[in-house]
Amino acid sequence: MNTLCKLFIVPFEYHTQEGNPESFREVDFYVLSRDGKKLRTEVKLMAKGNPESADAIFAREPAIFLADKLSDKNKKQAEMLNVHWIELRKDSGYKHFQNVLNALNVPNSDFNGDLNTRLDEILKKSMVSSRTKERKAADNRNLA
Repeated sequence: MNTLCKLFIVPFEYHTQEGNPESFREVDFYVLSRDGKKLRTEVKLMAKGNPESADAIFAREPAIFLADKLSDKNKKQAEMLNVHWIELRKDSGYKHFQNVLNALNVPNSDFNGDLNTRLDEILKKSMVSSRTKERKAADNRNLA
């Protein structure tokens, strides 16, 4: 989700993995609309023959359901529950994420570049950021 948000230039303050209320089951990710709505997002990597993974649509009541593969039945169920779905395995399925962002009033920008080049850039920055956080955490442990 972070990668998709970076791909479509969703401002940092409009997406997070933090803030699960104690009363709710764990949610994978949140995007925030311009009017301040915190929209639950569920991410599932599913394979053919594993449709029960889509049960998260019912269990967690997300606004957005992102999956590798969804059956036609899963898509209809999501639509009946007013859940926006994104199927990544489809050709250019990732582009549907921007339609969802627009429908939910989440700020974003068009992506028109080369997908592989941009993904390489995003992932390299994420790796550097992760290593920096790990080093800082190790330094803090050594100081304690």
